[in-house]
Amino acid sequence: MSDTVARYLRMLQLVPHGRRVDAAFIDRKLRAEGFEVTRRTVQRDLEQLATSFPGLTCDRRTKPFGWYWDKNAPLHEIPAMGMHTAITLELMRSHMTQVLPRSTVKALQPYFDRARASLQDRSTTPMARWLRKVHVVPRGQPLRPPSVSPAVLDVVYTALLEGRRFQVRYRKRGATRDKEYDVNPLGLVVRNGALVLVCTMRDYEEVRQIVLHRVRGAQLLDTRSRTPKDFDLQAHLDAGAVAFQLGKPIRLRFLMRKNAAVTLHESHLSADQRISSHDDEHDLVVATVADTLELRGWLASYGGLIEVLAPASLRKHMAQVAREMLGRYEGGSVTTRRRPVASMQVAGSADDDPNGMAPQGSKRTARP
Repeated sequence: MSDTVARYLRMLQLVPHGRRVDAAFIDRKLRAEGFEVTRRTVQRDLEQLATSFPGLTCDRRTKPFGWYWDKNAPLHEIPAMGMHTAITLELMRSHMTQVLPRSTVKALQPYFDRARASLQDRSTTPMARWLRKVHVVPRGQPLRPPSVSPAVLDVVYTALLEGRRFQVRYRKRGATRDKEYDVNPLGLVVRNGALVLVCTMRDYEEVRQIVLHRVRGAQLLDTRSRTPKDFDLQAHLDAGAVAFQLGKPIRLRFLMRKNAAVTLHESHLSADQRISSHDDEHDLVVATVADTLELRGWLASYGGLIEVLAPASLRKHMAQVAREMLGRYEGGSVTTRRRPVASMQVAGSADDDPNGMAPQGSKRTARP
């Protein structure tokens, strides 16, 4: 009896979600693991198990018949899912499904459903109440993430997983028509809720970023993708490219009111950041950082609490921003004000690049 129970359990495990296997496959697996069975026994056992386990399904349209778990089949667990696992899966469902491949999300869906059911079944336990006590909140003004076509996501995720290129219809910011591009994908980044694809275009080597919510259509190609020599996604991000890099890294020096500088004592701008007391009201902050639109937006967000000392070009820029703001609030109507400088685009979203295709560096050598 114990051998039969063990065989039944193993057979249930060998039947997959999302694809079909025949009795011969299960027979071979069982024999390899030491079970003495015949193919006829396997077929009979599967028929018997299907009467007791909803969702265990046989496709009889062609021979050999294929066995699979229906996509809506409940997840059967031995042992039952623990609270720690259920909470982890629920957090993953809430915060990670946007960046997981669509096929992976589909495969995990039964586990997500089972996790939620486990938490609901034990909603009065201290661990089940954990999700009501823990939340992930973005820093800064929250923005609703732009929507991306599920069909586009399927193509992008498949291309990244399988190392393939794809064709897109892309509409740049401010454009009225779509353009077609051959995309060589290198990586995917989630930035302030938006999905940013790091890639090259056509046969160019210049690394660019495109935001997926501007992609109107995508089609996989049979062409293999290619990673440029010495490209590393983490190094690309560390250089500030996705934050829209304006130039080489800079040695930033600025004064900051002590009550505001508390944040930087706890969360550093860089590994070499140094803070020293400048006077009774200000600290001096020195750090090597990427020169990006996002950095300039962060500095501007502190208003009069920060004074940039160096580099001189950045100090000049911040002075220009301050003059523009003063002019807006103190003089003239909106229609008579001067057009703001382009470098004031510092909102910090994935849409900040006016062309929608920000290059890795400040020079554009090959515009698609």
